[in-house]
Amino acid sequence: MKRNASLLSLLFVSAALSAGCSPTIESRGFNAENVQFSQIKPGIQSKQQVQDIAGSPSTIPSFDANTWYYVSKKTAATSFFTPTVLDQQVTVITFDNRGIVSDIKTYKGEEAKTIKPVDRKTETVGHETGVLKEVFSNFGRLSSKKPTKAH
Repeated sequence: MKRNASLLSLLFVSAALSAGCSPTIESRGFNAENVQFSQIKPGIQSKQQVQDIAGSPSTIPSFDANTWYYVSKKTAATSFFTPTVLDQQVTVITFDNRGIVSDIKTYKGEEAKTIKPVDRKTETVGHETGVLKEVFSNFGRLSSKKPTKAH
């Protein structure tokens, strides 16, 4: 009886530990399995028709409103380890000046590389101030004139 209880508790602990080590699957971006980009034909469909088929794009660059990016990424993460990329896809749809599809390109796996944003800051002209500097710099600017009463 005691042996069965210890065997049962060992089994329970093993199951709990293995469940804690199972990877968590995360999907980000559009659902690549549900979107049929093959339905989009260059020279035929408009932006609205593309949006009806594929949904809103993941991003539209501010410098080129005629290029739409659909980004999808599926990762597996186990506890505190760095996530592993299982699937990654970027579909780029470009439009001509009339808003009609001119080209569609899909990049998968290694072709769809992760972009790391630049964290540099652009220096601006001017001076930096702090709270104390702002408070004390205003003391000399206060007016000592008393307000006049209107008759």
